[in-house]
Amino acid sequence: MKKQLTFAAIAAIGALTLSACTAPAAEPGEEERYSITMGMASGDTYTAEWWGWLAADTLGYYDELGLDVEFVATGGSGDAMEQVIAGNLDAGNPSAPAFGEAALVGLEVVNIFTYSSGAIFGIFVPEDSGITDLSQLRGANIGISEPGGGEVAFLEAALREAGVDPLTEATFIPIGDGGPETLAALENGSVDAYSTAYNDIFAVQTAGIYLDDLTPAIYNTFPARGIISTPSRVAEKPEAFERFARGTAMGIYFCLQNQEACRDMMKGAIPAAFEQNADGISQGDLRFELSLQQVPPADINRIGQHDVDGTQAFLDLIQSTSPDYISVNAADVLNSDFIDFANDFDRARVEADAAAYEFQNQ
Repeated sequence: MKKQLTFAAIAAIGALTLSACTAPAAEPGEEERYSITMGMASGDTYTAEWWGWLAADTLGYYDELGLDVEFVATGGSGDAMEQVIAGNLDAGNPSAPAFGEAALVGLEVVNIFTYSSGAIFGIFVPEDSGITDLSQLRGANIGISEPGGGEVAFLEAALREAGVDPLTEATFIPIGDGGPETLAALENGSVDAYSTAYNDIFAVQTAGIYLDDLTPAIYNTFPARGIISTPSRVAEKPEAFERFARGTAMGIYFCLQNQEACRDMMKGAIPAAFEQNADGISQGDLRFELSLQQVPPADINRIGQHDVDGTQAFLDLIQSTSPDYISVNAADVLNSDFIDFANDFDRARVEADAAAYEFQNQ
């Protein structure tokens, strides 16, 4: 579910009392173990982008760090963000818009580890449309996934930047998220363009409809997903978050050393996503390939590090879409306390693990 939290709903969530989650006490003579519950913003535990978390769990990196991780599938980014704020989960990976909206209505949320950067949502036109610039969408019918979908704020801002008033010079039409309604609208020409999440576009592509991507390049500087929590929960469980950040960094590093090993893990975890169409294309492969552009960090020695400027530009863009949003300093919602610890692991050992991986789902 890509739908953003509304101001009223998110404010109500902020009024909930946060419940404490504590790890069980260690037995005498045993190293203390910690626990994390991690909300995954999908109806399934994994998507083909989240190989860093899958690899760390599959290879036992969290376990050897003395951390028990429970990955919990949620109803989507909005639900994951709600559950984190309510204290039902220690952390989650909601999309940047859900995290940003929470911050922009004054809720205390924090990103301790940036997992990926780049456009989650985009703006697309049929490849034979002749449209090459967003300014040509003046007077157009533009498909969106649903009213209030996470893509709407980005679409409105992009149109304004192109000189098109989204309120008076374009019409937004809900056409779903890549299913039959979407395909029909694109095939019969009832919409001139489609703005939605890339995952939805992959569903359209595997159905044989091809689109040109007009997403502004600046979107690629924005944060996409991270390890999102609340300052109070992070303060309660710093050791658990340290270990979670390191294990995740190890999983990401492993996959960057052996991409096909992690594709293999993904095929085992979510086989339906990798079922190919008649042209040999699968949604899983398309999403995995895009993730190889979005997950690798700018500095391989600083996995999880935040882009403060990119996050600020993202927050400012979202803020510009509603008078209800407050101004937020990116530095106030980015916690870098765990990045040094996250990257202090034996890279040679992880490289050896990657080289020795035995494929199971080819």
